[in-house]
Order: sequence, then C-alpha cells, then structure tokens
Amino acid sequence: MTNRDKRRARHHAYLMLYQWDISSLSPEEISSLYWEEVEETSPQVKELAKRLFRSTVESLENVDTEIEKHLKEGWKVLRLLPVDRSILRGATYEILNWNLSPAEAVINDAVEFAKLYGEDPKSPAFINAVLDKVKRDVGK
Repeated sequence: MTNRDKRRARHHAYLMLYQWDISSLSPEEISSLYWEEVEETSPQVKELAKRLFRSTVESLENVDTEIEKHLKEGWKVLRLLPVDRSILRGATYEILNWNLSPAEAVINDAVEFAKLYGEDPKSPAFINAVLDKVKRDVGK
C-alpha cells in the first residue's frame, strides 16, 4: 500500500470518527452511512479506513487516557473541539498500536488534516505538539 493510500485511509477514518463523535449513531451505522455517500475506488484504502475507525472506537478509553497525559493539567479529551478530538484519537491509536507507517508520517497527515478541517487556527500546532509527545512517550 502506498503512502498516498495510507493518507487517504486516515482521511476517511478521521471523518468517520468526527461523524461518530457528533452523532448518537453506532460505529456500525456511521461506517455504513459514510460509505454510502463516499466514493473510494480502492478496496484496500476502504478496508484500512474501516479498520482504523473501528479499532480506535474499540480502544477509546486507552486512547483518551494517552491523549489526556499530554494536555494541560485538568483538561479532558471531551473539552477539545470535535475535529481536533477526532484527529487526535485516530492518530494516537495508530501511533500506539500500528507500525504501518512511521509516527512522523502519521503526525504529518494529522496536521495536514487539521489545516483543512480544524475549527481553530491553532489546531495544527496543537495537534502536532500533542502527537509529538505521544510519539516520544511510546518511544517511536
């Protein structure tokens, strides 16, 4: 799988995480509805995106705990803007659990995604800082 394919899969996964975060739908419903609306020609990209989304949701408690270790004291993940929270969750899960790409590539894609969709101009720098701390914390 090419780096471009991995980037596209992350993009899809982050969008599904965002949709799941702001709705009351189950992960299965989100995934089903998402793929009805989105055209993705590569079955490998689609499968990787689904796996990243599903795995992140299933590991949410561990992922959120890791993120909160690197936030200001007293801050919780739920205090973050939904787009930032979704990007951080997907990227943190991948850094912690997968070796599909170097952590730097995951962080770069997360920052680029934040530039496109972030709700705050400071989102890309914030996401970069948190994910860099996650990367260092796990020794990658």
